[in-house]
Amino acid sequence: MRVFTLVVGFLSLSTLASQSWAVSFLSFDARSMSMGSTGVVMARSHNASLFNPALLIDTDPKRQTRFHMHTYAGARLLDRDNFLDTADQFRTRYEGMTLDELLDIDLNLAPTEFASGDELRAATGRIRAAQADINGLSNKPLRVSASYGWSFSYPTTHWSIGGYVREFAVLGSMVNVADADNAAIDRLANTVESFANLLDEVIELRESTEGRTRFTLEEVIDRADPLVDAIWDLNRYVNFPELRSDVQLGVASDRNVQEYLREPLPDGFQSTIDSRGAEVTEQAISVARSFNGGEALPGLIHLGINFKYVDFTTISFSQPVDEFSLSAYREDEYRLSHRRFNMDMGMVYGPSDQVHIGLVVRNLIPRDFATVDGEPIPLRPIARMGIGYRNRNVNLTADLDVTRNEPLGFDPDKQYLGLGAEWFAWRNTALRAGLRYNTVDGETLPSLGFGLGGRHGHLDLAVAKSSNGDEWGLAFQAGLAF
Repeated sequence: MRVFTLVVGFLSLSTLASQSWAVSFLSFDARSMSMGSTGVVMARSHNASLFNPALLIDTDPKRQTRFHMHTYAGARLLDRDNFLDTADQFRTRYEGMTLDELLDIDLNLAPTEFASGDELRAATGRIRAAQADINGLSNKPLRVSASYGWSFSYPTTHWSIGGYVREFAVLGSMVNVADADNAAIDRLANTVESFANLLDEVIELRESTEGRTRFTLEEVIDRADPLVDAIWDLNRYVNFPELRSDVQLGVASDRNVQEYLREPLPDGFQSTIDSRGAEVTEQAISVARSFNGGEALPGLIHLGINFKYVDFTTISFSQPVDEFSLSAYREDEYRLSHRRFNMDMGMVYGPSDQVHIGLVVRNLIPRDFATVDGEPIPLRPIARMGIGYRNRNVNLTADLDVTRNEPLGFDPDKQYLGLGAEWFAWRNTALRAGLRYNTVDGETLPSLGFGLGGRHGHLDLAVAKSSNGDEWGLAFQAGLAF
């Protein structure tokens, strides 16, 4: 019966969210985040390996034959079902309150006088209100993803090399109120309600017969009928014949009503807090080559490939609400590690200096992972294409997921369209804006950012917040050139 206070404690923890490992195009790079999570044709060469290895070839002669190093950190919070507001209301209402305090009722059969059933119904009202509130938290996951890493590149005119190391974690937790617990709360509330109804019928019968000495049989049946109905209703939840016998024998005064329940209340709750996620480390070496398309395909074609080693650790656990600990994600019994080789491949075609078209495919080698409880996690190739326009002061770009990406945990499927714009106010100082649209569920995420840079370094910041306030993003990145 401690579920209410235990969930309040759970809500105060920093619960992480579940976002699909398959959605690898979801960027934590500040420049990309601020431009609608785009990057297939517009990512800079120093972090091209993270987006499209073909972009390691840098057409800007000022950036060629220079070593670039880039580091970033970012996080995203997703709260699509308004869990935070619901949880805050729950916490405000019940913080520090035990279930006994919530009910404020003595179910012992010791002699207690009641003026009416309303005193008992007040308790059932509190039970029902708390039940509705806790069910309001059920199946509303809170999701957070976070990542950090670094990348490097050495671009030249025709050949370039680069690479990256990145780590990211995705984890989601969701309150799952069990049907059995709702049934137990229903039985408790219905039992108290039935006692209240029986009490009202007894009081009504006493008041209606007070002062009278003679009755017709019709009057007796008419007045006894609702009393009998109330007794039969109570008998659904309580063994009324046994209760009546103990009361007549005078042995019930020290006993509790729960001892007469036809279906005893469970000692503990079966509701759980379910958590799913993954921790991933990728280490990649990238190579890119530039070709002249010739007369048949005028312009330059860039091809690139990532060779990467992936350490993929699945996380999955369900705990009773009275035993929940978020730190359990570190325990070996809930984790299963998989180490695999994989590849990404990208292409960029520039028919002119201003227009570029690109395609990137990640995880070319299909893999199948699993959680400790045997839940399969298929990792399949995913593709994204992009187009961009650039001139001296403005960059415009659009990316589209070719594949529909299935999430790892509690989040809906993804297939993003990203739009981004970058305006250079002066030299390397840029203002950015973007919009990301999920074609599966219609969710939109506007974003803003800015960048400061010089010949030997840059600093970028980005923020994103969905129009309905259910997703937030924040990213920071910095880089150096030698």
